Amino acid sequence: MGKARFASGEASRRPAPSAPQGGLRQSGVSARVASLTAGARDAALHAALVGAPSPRTPRLYRLVLLACRLVARALGWHLVLEGGEHLPRTPDGRAAGGWIAAGFPHRTWVDPFVLVLLLPTEPRLIFLGDGRVIVRSRLRRAVFRRIGGVAPIWPGGRREAFEGHVAAARSVIDAGAVFALFPEVGPPVPVDSARPFSAGIGYFAIRTGAPIVPLVLGGTHELFLGRRMILRVLPPVSAHELAGLPADASLPRPGSAAERTAAHRIATELHARTADAVAGAHRAAEPPDGAPRRLRGLTGLFH
Repeated sequence: MGKARFASGEASRRPAPSAPQGGLRQSGVSARVASLTAGARDAALHAALVGAPSPRTPRLYRLVLLACRLVARALGWHLVLEGGEHLPRTPDGRAAGGWIAAGFPHRTWVDPFVLVLLLPTEPRLIFLGDGRVIVRSRLRRAVFRRIGGVAPIWPGGRREAFEGHVAAARSVIDAGAVFALFPEVGPPVPVDSARPFSAGIGYFAIRTGAPIVPLVLGGTHELFLGRRMILRVLPPVSAHELAGLPADASLPRPGSAAERTAAHRIATELHARTADAVAGAHRAAEPPDGAPRRLRGLTGLFH
């Protein structure tokens, strides 16, 4: 897969480059996760990336996608991709990798599924995600070991863990895959807006040099039969552009005060630039007043 030519609960929920934290705490973690052997926890904890950072999709992954499509069809869901022309492409017009997919607003469990179902199957998305979700059951552990595609985050980590995530992001970008994350942080906000973005997305953009493609979700905050959900792709933006740096300027040195300033500015500017698109996607996905909303329990199905 070629890389994009610029003409990527979550680690990024932290406002600074702090990473998944180094051990599983009993509080807030299911008994099944807490009861994992120390060896299993340590092995998972030190894996910066589950699976190879390949743009190719294994057969099992494609079967999982097929199952998800069948479920979405059975529920009458209408998944709509808008702005697909903004997705990075190779010079010969094929879907390209080597970029950061920033999905928001992140409301419910369905959000990553909307991304993988509506974006090209290859190059594949490799998500920065909650490690506890991966190990919550024996089945999930087995599936994720087979399909890969996750850079897990763990509670309680230190700077070294964040550096591991940066290394994972670089390996994904260099391999020509897509590094995907949900950059919001903080308490809930009205459904027609996004929470503030963590500076984590700024660090990833600076350290990898990859463009950010904003992916705006609409209609995923409340799930029911026949739900319309929108994924609105916005034009790619660079770390230079968002940080207000000249295109030919060097990016700040890792760990410097200038890098911290630039990372926060990238997060703030990206949030401001996409606010109208977030509100618009929400309006476009909402059903008419009085329309039936059956089986709304789907919203909290996996919470």
